[in-house]
Amino acid sequence: MAPPQLADSLMFPSAHPDGFPQLQNEPVFDPARHLAIEMPDTVVSLADLGYDDDEIATCPTPLGVTSAFRILSEEGAACLIDVARALEPYTRSIERISRMVRGGVYQSKFLRDLCTSPELTDAISNICGAALHPHTMPHQLGHLNYNPEEAGENVDKWHADTLRIDFVMFVTDPNLIEGGEFQYFHGTRHEVAEINAAGQTLPADRIVSPELPGPGYAVLQQGNMVVHRAKALKTPGERITMVNGYVPAEVDFPDYTRFDQLYLADPANIAASEYARHVAWMGREALKAQIDGFAFSPDKEQFADRLDGVAQLLANAAAELRNADNAKMEHFGDE
Repeated sequence: MAPPQLADSLMFPSAHPDGFPQLQNEPVFDPARHLAIEMPDTVVSLADLGYDDDEIATCPTPLGVTSAFRILSEEGAACLIDVARALEPYTRSIERISRMVRGGVYQSKFLRDLCTSPELTDAISNICGAALHPHTMPHQLGHLNYNPEEAGENVDKWHADTLRIDFVMFVTDPNLIEGGEFQYFHGTRHEVAEINAAGQTLPADRIVSPELPGPGYAVLQQGNMVVHRAKALKTPGERITMVNGYVPAEVDFPDYTRFDQLYLADPANIAASEYARHVAWMGREALKAQIDGFAFSPDKEQFADRLDGVAQLLANAAAELRNADNAKMEHFGDE
């Protein structure tokens, strides 16, 4: 059996969008000083969550969600919180989240270099057991969530992500606040949809709150398969988390980018441009795999299917771009 074709990573865009001023006098990222990566003690698989073999087969990894593990050194955590505070004046609000910064990687070289670090990407790939690349859409790198101005409002509602693999890392110290827990539901997204449609709340005994020891610790998840949220602070305080996304390097896995949802979260020009570039990368890499893996064969149906697959990828993306105006933001509410 031939080894899977792995896509080449996509370089960060050289073009800089308007409205994202560059931070000045920020620290320079150094993986030797700023990373202190450890492996998680436990991994909850998709099967553990209740997904069947057919659905798991469409995923790049059987990983569901991990226990907390360390990513940053003390110095790295201190540098990241300085950067996150410098980006806080640029927060925006959407239906799900009252204060967030997306696209900070355009403004902060420290954040960009951290999120695209080969050392970090290799570690996340090892945990997943699958080759990954930093997400090809910059707005899926280094997403920062800030606590609402008033205590009592959830930081983020119950939801599944618009990407496959990501980690949620505390930038601030979770031990210095009351509330603000990252939580996930021990079950499938289909179960959550049924419970939500019935007007019921999620069973408390199936809600998991991983213990995060301090800043720079993260939980890794297959975000489109794991329903999760960020709870409200009980009293005023500072809570900042960072979400960093990845794409599978194997070109055969179907894309899970939800442009209709990203179009509601990001500036229209940014969302459309980044998504079109992402899909073009996928199409290029799928065609490159066919070229690099060329072999003589009379199986014309196989060749036709492969070309149809690329054509369908592009056609579907074009339809997503044209129909995004009709979408509504998807989530499962606060409880």
